Amino acid sequence: MKGTTVKEDMSESLSSESLETQSIDSNLSRADLSSLSTSAGEDVGSGRTVEQLDSENTGGAQIGRRRSSLIRTLSNNIVSRTSTLMDAVRDDSAYASAHDKKRPDYGAELYKSQSILPTDIESQRGEKEAPAESASVSGGESAETVSEVSEKEKEELDVPPDGTFWGWTTCICIMLINMCSWGTNTVYGVFLDYYVRTSRFPGATMEDYALIGGLCIGLSFMLISVANTLIRRFHYRIVMAFGACLVIIGFCTASVAKTITQLIMLQGFLLSIGFALTSGPTFVMIPSWFLKKRSVAQGIGAAGVGLAGVVFSKPVQHMIQEDDSPVWALRMLGITCGVVLFISIILVRTRRPLQVKSDSLLKTIWHNFTRWDILFRMPMFCVIFWNFLFSLSFSILLFSFSSYSTAIGLTTSQGAMATLVESIAQTVGRPILGLLSDRFGRANTTIFVCTLLGILSMVWWIFVKSYPNLIIFGFVAGFLMGINWVNFSPLSADVVGGGDDLLAAISLLTFFGGMPQIVAEIIGLKLKRPEMSQPFLYCQIFVGVASIISAMVLLPFRCWKISKILRARQAAILAVDPLKRTEKDRIRLDRYHVLLKPGLSGKLMRTFYPIKA
Repeated sequence: MKGTTVKEDMSESLSSESLETQSIDSNLSRADLSSLSTSAGEDVGSGRTVEQLDSENTGGAQIGRRRSSLIRTLSNNIVSRTSTLMDAVRDDSAYASAHDKKRPDYGAELYKSQSILPTDIESQRGEKEAPAESASVSGGESAETVSEVSEKEKEELDVPPDGTFWGWTTCICIMLINMCSWGTNTVYGVFLDYYVRTSRFPGATMEDYALIGGLCIGLSFMLISVANTLIRRFHYRIVMAFGACLVIIGFCTASVAKTITQLIMLQGFLLSIGFALTSGPTFVMIPSWFLKKRSVAQGIGAAGVGLAGVVFSKPVQHMIQEDDSPVWALRMLGITCGVVLFISIILVRTRRPLQVKSDSLLKTIWHNFTRWDILFRMPMFCVIFWNFLFSLSFSILLFSFSSYSTAIGLTTSQGAMATLVESIAQTVGRPILGLLSDRFGRANTTIFVCTLLGILSMVWWIFVKSYPNLIIFGFVAGFLMGINWVNFSPLSADVVGGGDDLLAAISLLTFFGGMPQIVAEIIGLKLKRPEMSQPFLYCQIFVGVASIISAMVLLPFRCWKISKILRARQAAILAVDPLKRTEKDRIRLDRYHVLLKPGLSGKLMRTFYPIKA
């Protein structure tokens, strides 16, 4: 009897401890439950009653139900928060797309017809636009229903027609102009290989030859501001035709150069001036014809640079091999490019007459290069510095591809084919990059492409040792490497709007962007180590690092742009009577209160907020 009482006391003690444990932790694991059941079974075997066993089994079932309920609640919270976040991203992305489509013609103020700056448009239309925007998003509909520019406003703001026959004709002509100017640099590697192999110019070094290719791109970029200023004083066809004449003279006289100094002056300096006067004015032509499709049109125009490699690479190589001399290859380029340039210059047209100012020409040029207020705007500085760094990667990839092929044991013909594939990829890639930029946002696309190209340079290019692998890498790299040609002008317009500010911004961007292109190939040669088993290793790492850092430089720009978009929508909602705001409006205001808060955490959230930007 006494033993039975002791057993009952022990059973009650164990039961109370078990219940206490249940109250402390309701998330027991299955192993704990199994242990508890085993313990209960032992206790029953020791004399526990059926009622006590049923009570403890009921407690175990309650623990299981509580645990299942906790898991379901946690899962529902995760799904709910994920769904809420995705809904917020879709909502803000749709608004960002609609906000982007309403921008006026950034190039309008470059022309004679009277127009007003985008900042003035926003201030004049702010009061009547904000309620309309808020009403559309308050009604529970997608932000894509935000009203776009009305027909009357289109007439007032002179919004581009997004095409028309002459718009697309101008776009194709610009592609041909780029093909016969900057594009000819894609075949300079063929001339370079011949100059080095035959020692045509005694005493010339590799740095001298690299300087010629750098000048053709870099110096011409630095002179774009001068070309754009000249077309506002003289008819653009006169300026472009003069540039085309310099291109013809440059190629033809370079064919009879006797010293390396003469070659640098003719194929370097003279051609770079011709390229700037011929292609520089095209930067202000496409914006006057296109708005929503501007990046696509810009990509088509820029595709001419890659198209030149497709058109000229094989003929130039064949003529040099047949004649064992570059003379007629250079003359062929001069004559062919001259004919195509003059036809394109006749057909290309601006949508309105270019404005003529009475200011001094030199004063205007100096003014464009000294707009420190634009240079030191944080987002504009980011765009300029991004273009500066990425130009290093672009130029080294462009000029080193042919020599890299021979360094890994391929023939000259195989190297020319790899360069041709790279040029084809540039031709195809630039319009597609423009389309992707319009679809997903210019900043998003640019950051992604620069990062991807940098990673591929370090994890793929370094290990390319065979001809098929080189061909595939050449196509992928060529597809991606034209992103700066597609987006540097639209990114600048996002910051400064249009008019003289845009002209000054492009002048600064091309001036600083031309500097690294002059010396990029020289840097590549200095990084080359012929005594190593991988002579281009340091060069490949440099290209990858420069490309990735250039992408990181654009992150503050993305933060600024998203902040601008969200503040515009927040202001549109706040402009509505609080009594008329819907629940969605209140949710949006709470979201923007978090996203737009100052400090590092707010900047990080805006930088990586996954919407179109």
